[in-house]
Amino acid sequence: MLLWVFGIFWHFTTGQWHQYTPTLKNIDRMLRYYVHGIFIGAPHPYKITVERKHNPLQRLSYLFVKVMIGPLLWLTGLLYLFWEQMQEQLSPWLGLQQVALLHTAGAFMMLIFLIAHVYLATTGRTPLEHIRAMVSGWEEKH
Repeated sequence: MLLWVFGIFWHFTTGQWHQYTPTLKNIDRMLRYYVHGIFIGAPHPYKITVERKHNPLQRLSYLFVKVMIGPLLWLTGLLYLFWEQMQEQLSPWLGLQQVALLHTAGAFMMLIFLIAHVYLATTGRTPLEHIRAMVSGWEEKH
């Protein structure tokens, strides 16, 4: 949770928050590429610039992880952890089973994101090309 707070702080203090502003422009091209084009060697439909590091699908995915999945996991995890102390202050319709179900759903969403992220990280010209870019913050132009 501290890393998430630091990440939000960093994004706003450096102005990098705009990298995660969602857009639906050209998302259909990205979906077609990831579903079909990537397997036939089609050129990547998105050109990275310093101002636009993430394609529209990446923007939506990272934003969803940052503002939906992470907070869902943390809130339900804290509720689950401190259930005895918290249950009287909560709505009567929210029971431990609902908290556990929401927490499990969040965990599965995070697992799906992780698997897709690891897979897509290996789809560059070499399996480590995108991983180097993630670590260094820079990607070489081809």
